[in-house]
Amino acid sequence: MFSSLNEYLTLSLITNHRKMYTLQKAQQIISSNIKRLPGESVDLKDGLNRIVFSDITAIVPQPPFDESMRDGYVIPESDEHDKATKRFEIVGEIPAGKTYADRLHPGTACRIMTGGCVPRGGVHVVPFEKCAEQNGEMVVAGHLLESARYIRKKGSEIALGDRVVQSGVALQPMHLALLSSCGVRSVDVSTRPSFGFLCTGSELRSLSSELEKGQKYSSNSVLLEGLSTSFGACPEDLGVIEDNKSDLLDFFLKAKGRGLDFLVTTGGVGPGKYDLVRDAFVEAGGQVVFTALDMRPGKSVLFGILEGTLFFGLPGPSFAVQTLFNVLVGPAILAMQGGKGRWPQKVKGCMQHQITTKRSDVLRLKDGVLTSDRGSCSVRVAARCEISNCYILLQSGEICYPKGALVDVYLLAG
Repeated sequence: MFSSLNEYLTLSLITNHRKMYTLQKAQQIISSNIKRLPGESVDLKDGLNRIVFSDITAIVPQPPFDESMRDGYVIPESDEHDKATKRFEIVGEIPAGKTYADRLHPGTACRIMTGGCVPRGGVHVVPFEKCAEQNGEMVVAGHLLESARYIRKKGSEIALGDRVVQSGVALQPMHLALLSSCGVRSVDVSTRPSFGFLCTGSELRSLSSELEKGQKYSSNSVLLEGLSTSFGACPEDLGVIEDNKSDLLDFFLKAKGRGLDFLVTTGGVGPGKYDLVRDAFVEAGGQVVFTALDMRPGKSVLFGILEGTLFFGLPGPSFAVQTLFNVLVGPAILAMQGGKGRWPQKVKGCMQHQITTKRSDVLRLKDGVLTSDRGSCSVRVAARCEISNCYILLQSGEICYPKGALVDVYLLAG
């Protein structure tokens, strides 16, 4: 593999002296190099999963009028609340969506449905089940008028101009429903970051190709497109490149002119003979910020800047790509959009089974499944082909975690 002992020693010296950053330090460095993107206005129906650029306020209060909370009769104020039977002449009916033009006068009542607009003078809705209708009158026991009035006052839930959704929140279906009820037709959201990705490896082929012996499909291409989309980016598949420095250099030189917000490659960042991404990146004018993390996966990872584009060189294995994307790249995409809760949230979980590691020299992240029962969280290692919802943090210096041990867990976004 090495042409001489000197080549081996030189490579070992470079590898051993790479500065190792903790995950937290790496996240801080990445954050310091992020500039928030500008906002844009989109129709409310197009706002799903978009991140709010500035606070959204109510144009219409909620409820927009004094609203009946029950099917019944609406009556005016009465100063007689003894136990005697009270009678009110029924002068009209107010279904949902209709109004009663006149003011309610003493001794009168209107039938009203849930959601109906309470007329002027109306202060109490008597539910149907608490009264009776006799000869054109509503009859009710006076003491019942001291109970709940069953009227939701205009603006009692959301007043005109109240903040409905805060900046940095990713809009979900219920946000859209609430905003529509408040008269919001368009929303200011952060521009989606542009995201280019490339997979390196002479053995890789696209799904449209026929495989020959020694070749395999580039699953990372599909993985990166899905992950980047889930974090709100606009992905662009830049293809597959063999382990050839000249081709990689040409790729980085062309990438400089694309004006991408993010550029990600997979493979080619280790210390091996065919790991050529770093050299090509530097030769193209890229600035290397760090090349290793004090964790696994992450021993070989590159973060740098190429003419304003944030570049992440990830290792080749899909597990490493997904893990490092979830704890570094994805949160950076959210941060560029001003997203809240961008970095993984750490919680405690109780191990459902014993877990051991072969080495304990660095922090290790392992796919896990976290469940909650009666306020208590428990976690287990994800089975093969099972979708994980967290990472179990196996700390440096610890080899064995017995069943029932408390461990740190990173929750995955979403």
